[in-house]
Amino acid sequence: MKRKRICLVTIAPEAEYSRRVISGVLSQCKIYGYDVVIVSALVSVCNYYKNYLDGELNIYKIINFDLFDGFIITPIPMTEDSNMFLYESLLKQFKSCSKPVVSLDKEFGDFPVIYTDDKTPFKKITEHLIRKHGCRDFDILSGSDESPLTKMRLEGILETLAENNIQIFENRIVKGDYWYSGGERLANRYITGELDLPDAVICLSDHMAIGLVSRLEKNNIHVPEDVIVTGFGAVREAAINTPPITSFVPYQAKTGVEAVNYLRSIIDPAASVIPFDDEDENYLKVGASCGCDEDFSYTRAYFHDEQCGIKYNYDDTDVWNHINMTMLQESYMAELLTGAETPKICLGKIYESKYLIKPYKRFYICLNDNWLNTDCDITEGYSEKMLLAVSAESGSKLHGWDNHVFIGEGRERYFLSREMLPAFDEDQKEQFKEPQVFYFTPIHFGNVSLGYAVLQNDLSDPCCIGEVFRNYLRNINNALEMSRAKYRSTYLAEHDSMTGLKNRRGMENALEFKIKTAAENSKIFAIVIDMDGLKKRNDNHGHSEGDNGIMLVAKAVRCITGDGEVCVRGGGDEFFVLGVGDYTEHQMREKLSQFRGYLETANETMNIPVEASIGYALKPLDKKEGFQVVLDKADVKMYEDKRSKKSTSSVKTEAKK
Repeated sequence: MKRKRICLVTIAPEAEYSRRVISGVLSQCKIYGYDVVIVSALVSVCNYYKNYLDGELNIYKIINFDLFDGFIITPIPMTEDSNMFLYESLLKQFKSCSKPVVSLDKEFGDFPVIYTDDKTPFKKITEHLIRKHGCRDFDILSGSDESPLTKMRLEGILETLAENNIQIFENRIVKGDYWYSGGERLANRYITGELDLPDAVICLSDHMAIGLVSRLEKNNIHVPEDVIVTGFGAVREAAINTPPITSFVPYQAKTGVEAVNYLRSIIDPAASVIPFDDEDENYLKVGASCGCDEDFSYTRAYFHDEQCGIKYNYDDTDVWNHINMTMLQESYMAELLTGAETPKICLGKIYESKYLIKPYKRFYICLNDNWLNTDCDITEGYSEKMLLAVSAESGSKLHGWDNHVFIGEGRERYFLSREMLPAFDEDQKEQFKEPQVFYFTPIHFGNVSLGYAVLQNDLSDPCCIGEVFRNYLRNINNALEMSRAKYRSTYLAEHDSMTGLKNRRGMENALEFKIKTAAENSKIFAIVIDMDGLKKRNDNHGHSEGDNGIMLVAKAVRCITGDGEVCVRGGGDEFFVLGVGDYTEHQMREKLSQFRGYLETANETMNIPVEASIGYALKPLDKKEGFQVVLDKADVKMYEDKRSKKSTSSVKTEAKK
């Protein structure tokens, strides 16, 4: 039976909200045997570098609704600090979605919404302050809106206060904005004496709590000595703040589970639904801002997981399975990739750097088919055809550059962008015996779309992506752009600017490799073409008409150039086609016939017909001899064709006389 596939559309997966939702979705899909595809930009919508943000947000254009059974979307982090552009863009995109969609914690069009239980956490926070610290006088720093989440949080506080016979006046519930600035504004009111300090301020978000504490401390009002402050969200910034903020981990993992259960009731209506099990979870995170002794398992966890060290025991193999930012920086990945001379070498170096994203099962680099052409930059979506440039498999003993990097010498592997990833088809053929998770993330330079990366793992070891992966891809973004610039420079040096065909230098470089790597018993051919009467055409009709003739001959030459063959403008009105392989005389005659047929058909619409002389030579390849001998022989044949036509023309002229 075909395995169900759920798509989670989120943003900034290393942020706490997204990470917790992801963990819930993955754990429940593992139970049900569903595949999960996570499509995500790696930065916040608040990112100040607009071009970079635009390049990141392009990843959502890759979504093909037909490939999935259901969708989960997270509008909360997508609307951070009241930024609505991504939300509105996705809403338009999802209007054409016929599959079930569920939104988390915020309305998303007319789709159903599952809300996180934020009431219970605030009851527990308030109870902690009353029972542990004896607080009776409270201020509440609320949100600026009347959203369901804001109402739930307030209800949790107010109900607990009422249960403990504590009265709070309406003017002590202050509107904030869920951001640092909301806390700073409230701090200013305490500092100026507009408001008296309460026993405790309960903030509806960690960021407001941090803003409040920081501004108070700068003005010699100390937390918790002068006033207790609590937050909500248990975000990294709260844990490492001075003092660390007492907070609470929201039940967002449970919300992710409930979202999967909702979709299961639609896509698998006869199947059983398994509830979320959180009996052993400790959600209240005690910092020092409430007056308790700091819980170091909370405040130091982020340093252990994310922060940098100085020295490592690189002989310990376990070190390589837990790469952090220091190890990424000390890998000199950026320098190694930037120094790559060609796109192939660059992609090979990317393949070799894959140890920096362990653990992974497979890692893919998918690039626009024309990513190297800087004249065809894409800023919206992706090319219709994608290049599977890197397909790395963990534990593969095959040499990467020969088996996992697909670029150059006709080794390219293409697929349609609407397929998103060839591995999806492999999955349905049961190559992957257990459910998988695929993380789709953008590859770009500024707002220019280059492609996307996909990290794949078994759901038994999903390895959520974070700061290391984000910066790893930044190195790849910069390296690929450098490769494009170098390729462009090389291209201009090796190609004719008018026709786009290789020039003599480009011909020599291309043939050198082909001859060097050719199999035994290979043959080499050369076709030489010379446009007839170019000078006369220029003199009688102008150089623009001469250029039109050259361009037509160039198109005809391209028409007879096969994959892996070299198409050249030798200069002026002279063109070559050369190839190395298993060729026959019959194939050569077919190419000549095809060339003449192309010109004959094209001349039917030309005001001034174009003619050209052509000749070929085919001989066994002599690697020491190279290509010049066969090219000279073809040149002789071309002049024989030209003389033959002149002779025929002279006979016809005499006959008319």
